[in-house]
Amino acid sequence: MIAKIDLKIAMRNFIKRKWFSFLNIAGLVLGLTGFILVTLYVNNETSYDQWNKNSKNIYLVELEILTGISPYSPGSLGPAIKQLCPEVEKAGRINTALFEIPFYTEAGRFMVKKWLGADYVIADMLGIKAEKLKIDPKSITPTILLSPNTARVLFPNDKDVQNKTVNMLSKSANPLIISDVAQVAPGNTHLDFDCIGFVQDLTQGKDQSYATQIYQTYIQVKPGVNLDALTKKIDRIYRDGAKKDTSSVARMVLRQSKTAVYLDPLTNLHLQPHYGSNSNYQIVGFLIVLSVIILIIACINFTNLYISQAHKRAKEVALKKINGISRNQIAFQFFVEIFIQCLFAFLVSIILVVLILPYFNSALQINLFLADVNLFIIVQILIALLALTLIAGAYPALIMARYQAINILRGSGLFSAQSNSLIRNGITIFQFTFAIIFIIFLFILNSQVRYMKDGDKGFKADQVIYVNNLGIYNTPGSFQLIRNRIKEIPGVKRVTVASNIPGGIPALSYNYTIQGREMVLSTVGVDYEYFETLNIQLKEGNLFSAEFKDDANNAVINETALKMMDIDNPIGKTIHGCSINYKITGVIKDVKANGFQEKVAPTIYLLNNACGISKINIMFSAESRHIPAILSTLNNKWSDINKLDGESFIYNFLDEFYGKLFAKQEQLRVVLSWFSALAILIASVGLFSTAAYSINIRLKEIAIRKVLGASRLQLIGLLNQPFARTILIAYLIACPVSFFIAKKWLATFAYRIDINPTPFIAAFFIAIFIIAITTCLQAIRAVKENPVIKLKI
Repeated sequence: MIAKIDLKIAMRNFIKRKWFSFLNIAGLVLGLTGFILVTLYVNNETSYDQWNKNSKNIYLVELEILTGISPYSPGSLGPAIKQLCPEVEKAGRINTALFEIPFYTEAGRFMVKKWLGADYVIADMLGIKAEKLKIDPKSITPTILLSPNTARVLFPNDKDVQNKTVNMLSKSANPLIISDVAQVAPGNTHLDFDCIGFVQDLTQGKDQSYATQIYQTYIQVKPGVNLDALTKKIDRIYRDGAKKDTSSVARMVLRQSKTAVYLDPLTNLHLQPHYGSNSNYQIVGFLIVLSVIILIIACINFTNLYISQAHKRAKEVALKKINGISRNQIAFQFFVEIFIQCLFAFLVSIILVVLILPYFNSALQINLFLADVNLFIIVQILIALLALTLIAGAYPALIMARYQAINILRGSGLFSAQSNSLIRNGITIFQFTFAIIFIIFLFILNSQVRYMKDGDKGFKADQVIYVNNLGIYNTPGSFQLIRNRIKEIPGVKRVTVASNIPGGIPALSYNYTIQGREMVLSTVGVDYEYFETLNIQLKEGNLFSAEFKDDANNAVINETALKMMDIDNPIGKTIHGCSINYKITGVIKDVKANGFQEKVAPTIYLLNNACGISKINIMFSAESRHIPAILSTLNNKWSDINKLDGESFIYNFLDEFYGKLFAKQEQLRVVLSWFSALAILIASVGLFSTAAYSINIRLKEIAIRKVLGASRLQLIGLLNQPFARTILIAYLIACPVSFFIAKKWLATFAYRIDINPTPFIAAFFIAIFIIAITTCLQAIRAVKENPVIKLKI
């Protein structure tokens, strides 16, 4: 056991060298704080649906379509899988409403943003339970559950909502009886809803053709099932169903040579689904790497500082050895000292985590609480603390235990200055290599995010407001009256309605034929003034106009569709789709409707009977100074202007809505900025301490050179030369590494910036600035000292 006197000696040394002790503790605190925050975040992100006892056997059936992997499938696929695959225990479907639905109660109106319909079997598969009601999977009547938050809003004064009635769409129509409130899931779940309704057969009485791919099909398989074989089997079922269907989607399926079905594990659906963006996974990966690197840098910093002060405790070690204390006992003593410092740093970092957590939650749009910490997280943090002690303490403890007492008492060197210098320089290079990588990558990430915000999207969303209404206007004539009423309001410039908006749900794809050639095109139903409202550029031909009587069966295509058609002059050509012949009258510039990560799909814009797609998204452009008055007027008069929509005036600014497509990249930018600053700060602390030690042992040399006539400028340059060389080496290593990392990250975007020299030049000057702050100031202080005083010592 470590003696009481050893603890006293350790405490006195800690207080005596309080400046270096503070730097040591500060570096560890910063590293541990970052690590604990990331541990909380990563455990939260990877815990989704893990609580479900069948999570390892539940999969979402996904299909390959024109634009990639889709989570949606035809309604007939689930029952076919259950019937033909004995290895599948359960199969169920979910359908998500594409628009918000107003619910009315005595408390007022509440917009249900996430309304789900599901087969009863889904409740059992995904662990959805009611608070009081026991869900009967054999029930022939629907079971409607509200989320706890929705129930509190709709019925603020009622603890029991069973058999309560809400009215949908209107205050006095479409009554809906609420069965109960859904229980809060035992953990994080990918399935989020305001209201969910369970029925025996979700597709009963509905279109089940392959053209209607609007359902999410979940299956639960028996343990030990060969997934590759099952995937191929479901693919055959899918293709056999397509043979019986005459839709264009079915024909597209049959033309695919590779497997069109994917089974995505339930536990992947939040963090790393096959479909959509994997931005959550990117953030988790970046944070894990950054936190580990920062913790390692903090450990190395600690080791460097501890060794730099080793000579001041050499006589203590020598005297203990002379008095019979073994090398192992001395090593253990220093291990305990280092563990106490690490433990103290850990306690301080917990306080910092509590203070920083609200800002961390805000930056990542999450809700982490220390109250959510479980035994698994505590074990992870304790293991990290022990690893920190071993990594930071092993080398200093062993070095100090190896001191030879006789050499120390004779005044011989503890270890060669050259080897000590090499160690310190190696540590500094390691630290600043990663710090510079962070700096360069952060500049590139900032440029990409700025490009997505300000780059050419193919349309302009400024001063464009869209209204997600409930009325359907599939023909130009049905919307004309509403357009005229809205345009009567001062400040409104253009008004239109469409099936899809930029940043919203991707357009559905249908099969078309032009000059005997078949192709699949994303199809957007639009109305007059659509292109003008969004300021979409016309490349050739004409846009839709009410002045032309025969516009109803005209079509406009984008540049990508034109390239796919491979025809020189598309204007006037006939294209057949959805049982109608359309005449191409115009070609527009590509619109990045789905953001910058996906390539623009070949798209056709139709005015009339756009394959039966519902046009519900009203958009209008307006003068910015009139927008408040316009919104106020529409809110007051909406039930009169748009009788199909009633009192539900729901609007969004299109630029804000579209901006959600790169919200995750913005979060990544913010978090990387924090951790980059943390890495730079820790590396700077290490460089500062190394410089202080190196300059301190050269004070006599400085005094002699000064007496011999060396100028202050020459001395400052001499003292900073080794540090500048070290940082330059780190910079030269960091540049190709950061270029490779940035190149890999940018490859995830279909539209991206080119890497230019600016980030690398900026990182170089930042490194120079750090040297100036951390080493030059100390060098200036050293050369100002009176050489006579140093030569007397």
